[in-house]
Amino acid sequence: MEKIFLSVNAITIISLLLAIIFTAGIVWRVEKKLDISYKFFLTAIILLLAAEILDLYYGIDNQIKIALIVKSLRMFFALFFLTGVLFMRNIVREMDGEK
Repeated sequence: MEKIFLSVNAITIISLLLAIIFTAGIVWRVEKKLDISYKFFLTAIILLLAAEILDLYYGIDNQIKIALIVKSLRMFFALFFLTGVLFMRNIVREMDGEK
């Protein structure tokens, strides 16, 4: 069972690293509002990656402190991701002529 957990963690971390690479590539190529949206996405992904990496150390020492940090990083991930989605939504609404 432990190997399954490690495999799931490894796949998650590798996926997040790839998402960071691809999102950073988009940030360098786009401008203005789209750039802002993807900067929020990039920050969110980095925060989630940090939470996942710290979650690997949950069972070692300072369980409560690490759990609080992991939960906080995941909360900030959600907030930054939501902000990126809202920026992207506004861009799409402007393109459709709704705004």
